[in-house]
Amino acid sequence: MRKPKLGNAPVIVLLIALVGVAGYFLGWSKTFAIRTIEISAQGNEALVSPLIVPKDLRIGLPIARVSPSRIKNDLRSLDWIATIRVNRRWLAHDVKVTITAHVPIAQYQDTSASSQSAQTKYFDASGYSFISPNPPTNLPTINFATQDSQSKEAIAHFLSQIPMDLTSHLMSLAIDSSQNIYLSTKLPGYDQLQINWGTPDNLDFKVKVLRQLLTLKENKKITSVDLSSPNDPVVK
Repeated sequence: MRKPKLGNAPVIVLLIALVGVAGYFLGWSKTFAIRTIEISAQGNEALVSPLIVPKDLRIGLPIARVSPSRIKNDLRSLDWIATIRVNRRWLAHDVKVTITAHVPIAQYQDTSASSQSAQTKYFDASGYSFISPNPPTNLPTINFATQDSQSKEAIAHFLSQIPMDLTSHLMSLAIDSSQNIYLSTKLPGYDQLQINWGTPDNLDFKVKVLRQLLTLKENKKITSVDLSSPNDPVVK
């Protein structure tokens, strides 16, 4: 019977020992412990800090044990948060959490059955709906003829597909019971332009038609565009 070769055994044992020492050194010793914590949340730090400190982030905690996934889980109830970035700076012994918020462009009163009472909610330019802790003032209010899931989904789809330059100066937004969308906005050369988009389908083509119409000299003084039938648009 051949005897097993054990020539590499000391090396293997040494590697295991080094891994164990490194694990303890990084994860349990105070050599790389947190000395300072910085949380930046665009003015909403008071809402964020209590949810992650000291549960998952505290002075004296080894930096290796800071889990970005746990911190994100701590904040999952705050639907206004768009991004969370956790920066662990080992040599500086600090951790910085940077949070950005969704930017609302329009508001609406949520009267759905799931809400006990009407609640102000917001849409951002991507069509995402959320509750904002610190919304800007004078946002246009979306007028829903029927506030059902189909109408909200239609608005969300519309906002996610429409170029931002057409909503950056949004003045009003409405949707009727047939899912026709009406937008009032300010564009270069037009103090207020009313646009009937029809249903929120074929929007890429409708945008192309709109842009072409606005390049025509005879349309420099129009105040409304009906794109519900984009092959046969109407301007006034």
